[in-house]
Amino acid sequence: MLKKLNRYYHTLKHLKPIQIRYQVWYRVRDRFFPVEVPDGLKAPEFQEVKLKPFPKQFEHYLEDGHFSLLHQEHTFNESINWNYSGYGKLWTYHLNYFDYLHQPGMRWETGKELMDDFLADIQNRMDGMEPYPISLRTINWIKFLAVHQRFPQHIVESLHVQYLVLTKKPEYHLLGNHLLENGFSLLFGAVFFQDEKLTQLAKKILSRELNEQILEDGAHFELSPMYHTILLQRALDGYNLLINNNHDLKEMQNLLEQKIQLMVNWLDTMQFRNGDIPMFNDSTHGQALDPKTILDYAKRLGFSPEPIKLTESGYRKFESGDFEMEADVGSVGPSYQPGHAHCDMLSFVLYHKGKPVIVDREISTYEKNSRREEERGTASHNTVMINGEEQSDVWGGFRVGRRAIPEILEDLEGVLSATHTGYEHIGCKHRRKWTIEDGSLQIEDLVDGDVKRAEAWFHFHPEVVVRELDRGTFHIENLILALDGFRSAEIESYEYCLGFNKKTEALRLRVVFGDRLKTVISKG
Repeated sequence: MLKKLNRYYHTLKHLKPIQIRYQVWYRVRDRFFPVEVPDGLKAPEFQEVKLKPFPKQFEHYLEDGHFSLLHQEHTFNESINWNYSGYGKLWTYHLNYFDYLHQPGMRWETGKELMDDFLADIQNRMDGMEPYPISLRTINWIKFLAVHQRFPQHIVESLHVQYLVLTKKPEYHLLGNHLLENGFSLLFGAVFFQDEKLTQLAKKILSRELNEQILEDGAHFELSPMYHTILLQRALDGYNLLINNNHDLKEMQNLLEQKIQLMVNWLDTMQFRNGDIPMFNDSTHGQALDPKTILDYAKRLGFSPEPIKLTESGYRKFESGDFEMEADVGSVGPSYQPGHAHCDMLSFVLYHKGKPVIVDREISTYEKNSRREEERGTASHNTVMINGEEQSDVWGGFRVGRRAIPEILEDLEGVLSATHTGYEHIGCKHRRKWTIEDGSLQIEDLVDGDVKRAEAWFHFHPEVVVRELDRGTFHIENLILALDGFRSAEIESYEYCLGFNKKTEALRLRVVFGDRLKTVISKG
């Protein structure tokens, strides 16, 4: 009981008052005064919005009621069950987002048929009428209407109804990317309907959230490169809307222009030479479009990347010859919404000759289960675990209780060292130093305190072949990994994530050591 109370204390103490207030209010309201979906309302006037071409989305609708979402397929034989829960809530959410309206080859007739099917019983779309799906769906519907320059009255009226519901449910209880998505959707509604209430609410949310959520170096503050890419695309869509249509949102257009430039700079900087991005925190394949596609979209709207120095996000990037290394020395953040954070402090990824060698494991689920906790855990990252303890207390799918606080000790060209407080509760400390020079990477790990067992993990890409040449020396593709100061080193298998619900076997190295470990990765 004391352990549980301690966990709740360290989880809840970081919440903002507005989150607590709206958690209580929404629960009370949903029970006693639920928000009803209006019926039969006539929509106000609207403008037939226009947009410059934007990127196609992944192909998820395979015709005749057959959907492939999150690597799980289902066919609806008659009408679509928009509340289908056979694959969990995230699958249902994606069904209701309507991203597939923008997949290659999507015809007007097919898209309209899908929208009509959803509207046939909109009052009973339980998950679909939650604020987050409403936000994404309304943007997708308006974009689809704009592409085809067709605006059927009943769809316009349904958009108006959905916005009426959304204005009563902004996700102040969650904040973070959810509230930002609410704001972008309200921006689309404001321009589409030329509505003053939607305009004021969009300005209120976006002006505050963009200024808080986009850090000084351009990163989104939840520190997931995947979500950063998704939100950059959303910001670009909003800017696309503003520069091509009538509105009274000039200040918002200027703010978006400023924040998009920062986000473009960060994404371009975080890219590896082959176009990949590191999959730190909650990131995986198949959700965000690839960075090149998003950066090309930005360029068509007038944004070109500018060189920057990574600072506030806590990520650092080093290049030397054929080596590219990115390290995470940043905080669990933001403190009041760490739902997408992992125990990856002092972790890193390594590319050689444009190919991934040491990688982040990524994620395969958002379900609240042991798999989710494992993928967020310390042993799933290229860092050090002491005495079998987690760096931070990740739990409940999207919760973090006790959390590590990092401290950067050296931040020089080719040298980075840092430590964190994640093991202070057991009287221990971990310090790591990276040195990259002359075509090699050297990693020094030091642990202090009552250390019974220290373990360092190195996760290799599935295509990387690993062979032990001698005790403590391993051949990894055309590189040599050599250990010094270790007790044991074992090659074992793990499941590398290729996206939600999709995994493949790969190899990792588990190294047990005392108080010091030196790892050198050099050309073979």
